Amino acid sequence: GSRTRDEVNAMAARNSKATLEEVIQHLRQIQSAGVVAVAALRHQSAERDEDIANVLQHSVVDALEDQIEKTEGVLRSL
Repeated sequence: GSRTRDEVNAMAARNSKATLEEVIQHLRQIQSAGVVAVAALRHQSAERDEDIANVLQHSVVDALEDQIEKTEGVLRSL
């Protein structure tokens, strides 16, 4: 049983899609942790917490969303 080039390409595409889906899921889990941290900081409202929450929101949560969207675009193109 040797496989044709088309079969090998189809298997590679399925593996790539599965890997990208896993990466997206992992990024969303990390993003959720960031969202919880931002909410907790804003809720306790200590002196520098709002500043820290803003940094986390923009540098982590929003950056992760950008990467998730790019990865989903690649996934759709496969």
